[in-house]
Amino acid sequence: MNLPYLHDIVIDKEKATPVYVQLAQGLASLIKQGILKPGQKMPGSRILAEKLHLNRNTVVLATNELQAEGWLEARDRKGLFVNKNLPVVKGKGNTVATDTFPESTGFLLEANQLLEAPEVHHLPLEFNDGSPDPRLSPLHELGREYHRLLRKTNPLHLFSYSHAQGDVLFRKMLSQQLNEHRGLKTSPDTVFVTRGSIMGIHLLSQVLIQKGDKVVVGELNYHTANLSFEQAGAQLLRVPVDEKGMDMQALEKLLRKHKVRMLYITSHHHHPTTVTLAPERRFHLYELAKQYRFCILEDDYDFDYHYENKPTLPIASMDTEGLVVYIGSYSKIIYPGIRVGFIVAPPNLIEELVKYRRITDRQGDHLIERAIANLMREGTMQRYLRKSKNIYKKRKEHFCQLLRQEFSLYLEFQEPEGGMAVWVKFKEAYPLPDVAARCKAKGLHLSSGHGYNTPSGSTNACRMGFASMSEEEMRATCEILRTVLEDMGRR
Repeated sequence: MNLPYLHDIVIDKEKATPVYVQLAQGLASLIKQGILKPGQKMPGSRILAEKLHLNRNTVVLATNELQAEGWLEARDRKGLFVNKNLPVVKGKGNTVATDTFPESTGFLLEANQLLEAPEVHHLPLEFNDGSPDPRLSPLHELGREYHRLLRKTNPLHLFSYSHAQGDVLFRKMLSQQLNEHRGLKTSPDTVFVTRGSIMGIHLLSQVLIQKGDKVVVGELNYHTANLSFEQAGAQLLRVPVDEKGMDMQALEKLLRKHKVRMLYITSHHHHPTTVTLAPERRFHLYELAKQYRFCILEDDYDFDYHYENKPTLPIASMDTEGLVVYIGSYSKIIYPGIRVGFIVAPPNLIEELVKYRRITDRQGDHLIERAIANLMREGTMQRYLRKSKNIYKKRKEHFCQLLRQEFSLYLEFQEPEGGMAVWVKFKEAYPLPDVAARCKAKGLHLSSGHGYNTPSGSTNACRMGFASMSEEEMRATCEILRTVLEDMGRR
């Protein structure tokens, strides 16, 4: 009996998958492709065993499995047949069976021309966007607390569905911290816990922005926030940023011409340039919000890391009319993999955020939220912040000294008052995409600057994170960068 389709069934006896399961999957694949058609009689078990060089019992196990799944049906004294009730597969008669996953959808899918996948690299050295050093984080204490909760917590409390707004104790402890150290007047009911500030920006974009709404951002601005606003249908209006932050005179002129729904600002420290919004501009901005009734979305992602003096209190600390929505992130405090952030807003907005979260995430990780809350309550987080702040300050000073001493011919920068990165502008003779590509070839990640460009063109600049590097690692990264720039300078 000639059964050419059996050649399409590949059996690998070295696989962990039992042989009878492989055979059942192979025969089912032939049925799915229309090679074996509904109502078609199947070869007997002896024939299949002989053709495939298998034990007959193995074949019987496979066909029994296919009967149980509904692919085959037994007819009295006639043998096995492909289930006659299966739909007829058209145009597949000569298709070769494959165990690979499809490379593209079989239906129409239009690629999103606005959004882009985040860059991931596995190079041994990097200048990141400005991230904390996980090696300094209270990982032992966090792990201890996490383990304690796993052992002693009533599963019904933290391991079941709970409130989408976030763990109650975490919101209580966070509210106290915000009120004591940032001058806010929050309560647990005005705090909404997110999986990082990016999620907060996205949810707020969905809740607050309708198609065609105008959103004000800095001429240079956090690229991911821009994408989130535009994806929600907003029209971005850009305002210049100088050494004191967003230009309020330019903003006031813009507000006379346009009805603005929201203004997004990173007050401490502006992303990407790291400048701090001056106190008088904070007051001016809030007065404009009161006059023109727009929402201020204040992203205070690294408030705790201000080195030269005490940080200026957030704009949200002066809000008495519900005009400021305040967001932050523990991913910039502990380590990036901890996806815990927060939104502070009036209760009616919190209620809308809860509704939207239901269809995207349902709730956060209440277990990690509770573990962090316990570390806050016992003072561990405060001690860690003091320690890491001192270390990051020294790393900033060392890094800026390296830049001044070794790179003055190639780039320009202003030493930041705080944050975890330096905003660096490369001179025209050193195009950043070229510099980044050459660094990559030597095992060093450096941003190409794409995300920092504006509609008017390339800034030839990027953020160079220092906080996650020891002094030895700084020297290694700077050595590679200097070699690349020197080589380019000889062209």
